[in-house]
Amino acid sequence: MFGMTTRKVTMFKHIILPTFCFFYFFVTGCTSTKNSHRKYINYNQNYVDPTLVEVDWKRLYSTNASSQVRSFLNYSKETKNELSEKKIPYASNGIAKNWDDKYINSKNKYDFMRKNGVDCTRFLWHLYSEKMNLPFNSKTKGAPILSHSFAQRKSNSELKNFVPLKKNGNLFKPQAGDILAFPGHALAVLDPDKCIAIQSASWVCKKRADNGSCVNSATGKEAGVSIYKLTNRGDCENGLWKQLDSPKNKFTAGWRHKALNTWIEKLPPKANVNDTITLIGYNISHRYIYFNGAKKPSKTSYSFSKTKNKKYENLDIVSIKIPHDAKSGKLKIYWDNKIKPDIKHTVESNDIIYIEKNTLLSSR
Repeated sequence: MFGMTTRKVTMFKHIILPTFCFFYFFVTGCTSTKNSHRKYINYNQNYVDPTLVEVDWKRLYSTNASSQVRSFLNYSKETKNELSEKKIPYASNGIAKNWDDKYINSKNKYDFMRKNGVDCTRFLWHLYSEKMNLPFNSKTKGAPILSHSFAQRKSNSELKNFVPLKKNGNLFKPQAGDILAFPGHALAVLDPDKCIAIQSASWVCKKRADNGSCVNSATGKEAGVSIYKLTNRGDCENGLWKQLDSPKNKFTAGWRHKALNTWIEKLPPKANVNDTITLIGYNISHRYIYFNGAKKPSKTSYSFSKTKNKKYENLDIVSIKIPHDAKSGKLKIYWDNKIKPDIKHTVESNDIIYIEKNTLLSSR
């Protein structure tokens, strides 16, 4: 299912005309179809390697208040460090039937992927499920989600842990940690403003000219996992993502894991038990919160006001009463939508709230 066939069409019209070579890739699993490019090099142009990318990790970390987005950034950075030691190839010969089981039982996931290769969807599974420890495939536990599922615009039984991204015309405006897909491929957005993604692909451009043409590329085992910058004209600009390497590869759908769609941005540094406090965060209206030491979760009020952060995201302002048995620590907010909350499906606040016992109550 994840195999690849290659077709080369060469057209000759006249010996004084330049020769063009076109390569087309058709992959039923994960692929990145490149645009047509000239075979010769114009030495008057400047060239860049989209796989050699400098990432401003400090800026990304400081501008994302979500603890889960920060976790995504940490593991993306870990992947980049692993790639500097030895590359992780694409599974060009297809994924073996027992790949998933062997991956789960392997001690070193990176070494396993180096030996056996990895396609786009299993690399995302590795990143979100194995590294970030998030529930992934809601239909089959402990399984990846195929790219054709991510490429669908409507949610299905596999994607209940994700929310769809709204399209702005034919463009997406993602945040770090979002997944964008088209039929045959899916990638994770790393730096939305700088058009940088993290992915495993069967084809990547290694040398792109100013005019957008790719004069050198890598395929199969020579491609694979990379931090990849969308440098082709029309791909991505000003945080708006349209396509990957070619108009043939327009993103059809975008997804955000629910754990990355809920976070507490501000909370008071200290309070007493039974106090009613104010919290500011994204998607925190009428949600369960677990206080450290409390036996039961408490529920926030409905949002009674709104504000915006530095990224102009709409934040909820809510109130919640501190339980009598609460202790100092970080808060955990339930990100799922089921009626009965589960502490396993929570996002931890970045900051600690110091909770003191009421002096009058403690003196009795």
